[in-house]
Amino acid sequence: MFPRTLALSLIAAACIAAVLLAGCTSPAVTPVPTPRPTPAMTPTHQPGEKEVFTEVFTEADNGGTFPVARGAVFPLRLPENPTTGYQWNLSITTGLSLLNESYVPDDPTGKLVGSGGTHVWYLEATGEGEQGISGVYHRPWEPAEPGVTFFTLTLEVAGGSCGIDVCTLPTTPATVRPRYHVYTAADNGKTVQEPLGETFGIRLQANPSTGYSWNLTLTKGLSLAGDEYIASPTAEGRVGAGGTRSYILVTTAKGAQLAKAEYRRPWVMAGTVTHVDLEGGFYGITGDDGKQYDPLNLDEKYRVNGLRVAFEAGEAKDTATTRMWGTPVNLVFIEEIPGFTLNVTVV
Repeated sequence: MFPRTLALSLIAAACIAAVLLAGCTSPAVTPVPTPRPTPAMTPTHQPGEKEVFTEVFTEADNGGTFPVARGAVFPLRLPENPTTGYQWNLSITTGLSLLNESYVPDDPTGKLVGSGGTHVWYLEATGEGEQGISGVYHRPWEPAEPGVTFFTLTLEVAGGSCGIDVCTLPTTPATVRPRYHVYTAADNGKTVQEPLGETFGIRLQANPSTGYSWNLTLTKGLSLAGDEYIASPTAEGRVGAGGTRSYILVTTAKGAQLAKAEYRRPWVMAGTVTHVDLEGGFYGITGDDGKQYDPLNLDEKYRVNGLRVAFEAGEAKDTATTRMWGTPVNLVFIEEIPGFTLNVTVV
């Protein structure tokens, strides 16, 4: 019995060893894939601050679809004129978060009656997938009617990173959208810097139905590439509605350049109030026609050296003065000309 028992024991041991070495009785093991790390956010912000994606969405993007990295903060700017009673009512999907909103008037001086401005929202892309923004421009106390203005924007949000000029998504190459600085009345008198060969824009509130328009002049280092009037959302079918004059400029020479515009009626005489150091000193008007006018009834508030004015006047006949400067006139109409200047340093 012993030899048989020993033989059986040896066979059993050999079988167990074979099973252990071959692993034939163990279930198949699926290897766990290594998680793909999410790209780090580009460090374009200060510690503790949210990164702002420099893309600015405007009415020109209405109906469009754009890629945005999760975590990016971006502004949406839409024209608005509260004096008409109309305002934007904005709705966003759950993957977007509203951080802040404000209204920026186009005319901070308040001299342009009825001028509008821009409603600005800052939003953060907090959830991935397709997200949406929709808005309606109407009077809140009135029901929505056919013909009201709508705004829609679709954002494809994915984990990635947004730098100053590039939004990089994990499944697509870097996507760059052409964009440029746009300056408004809030930038009046400022000095800005633009690279040589760069494009930038100027947008100013305008209302052609009043007869007033912007007259733009440029130094030789700036070239006008586009001039367009953009009607406000309430302009269609509404008498007297205003809008925005949009200029696109290109820098063509280095150095200090100047973009200057005046808002006036083209057929009304324009000139510059001038202090004349004669006969104890007085104020005259040097007209854009090259003539000098000595107004006998110039109001005190217009006696500012260098002030740009539009005026209508009639010659004061049979009137003798000792000033010996210009033509004596009686003013029939005079008003200050609103202006805009932008000093551009081209590098």
